[in-house]
Amino acid sequence: MAVLDGTWWSVWWGAMVWWLAAFAGLLVLGALALRRGLGRLGRPAEDPSYQPLYLDNDAVMGLYKMGNYKSAMRREVEERRMRNAGCLAAIPLLSLLFKVTSGSSTEVVAKYVESSEPISVIGLLLSVLRRKDALVEVELGRNSGTVTPNHVLSRKLAGSGAPAGTAREVVLTEIGEFVMVTGRFEAVAAQGETLVMRAPYGDGRSAAHLRVVMRGDGLRRPDRKLPGGQFPAHCLGKVTSWDPEARESVLEYPIAVFL
Repeated sequence: MAVLDGTWWSVWWGAMVWWLAAFAGLLVLGALALRRGLGRLGRPAEDPSYQPLYLDNDAVMGLYKMGNYKSAMRREVEERRMRNAGCLAAIPLLSLLFKVTSGSSTEVVAKYVESSEPISVIGLLLSVLRRKDALVEVELGRNSGTVTPNHVLSRKLAGSGAPAGTAREVVLTEIGEFVMVTGRFEAVAAQGETLVMRAPYGDGRSAAHLRVVMRGDGLRRPDRKLPGGQFPAHCLGKVTSWDPEARESVLEYPIAVFL
């Protein structure tokens, strides 16, 4: 009987040691995962510090429903939830990332858009566009302008045949990518339900303007009016056309405009 008890005890103790070792291994893996998660939580947010002047929420959701940015926007929403909820929320949210389906992910982002401030929503889209290298930065100037291309525009310029390292002119209407255009704008006469502002760029024979056309109901100011005089602004959208008679590039219905 004593031999049987000793054998049983040895088997039981061996099993306990094995389970304890396995549990210790899981703790180590969990600690590593949590440490990695804390590192991500500690990263600074990529949201812009701009003041929103104009925002088209329908355009934000329209971009999401196109499908090109679904997974990236869902990941960005969940990372923001983790940052906002704190460290302990990381573990359940990690499992949620694997459970969200295509249909429910649309609901996740839709609820995020409905419950968040507009600056948070457009910050989400900006983070996604920058993460996917889908945004071209354009700065307009009286004498000249600068363009910071993304990888798509860089390949297009590389295939243009111009020698490497030389300055190249970029036609705004031929960029074809989402742009963040920075310039000094001035409001012009409203046209019915739309608001219009213009910014000059270029010099001499190449002088032109960027014309931005916005829906009146998207303006974020209480008086529903654009600022008076000249003001710096940043426009997110796509340059849609060129008016040769007025020498104007046209950006119709931007996703957002910031001051």
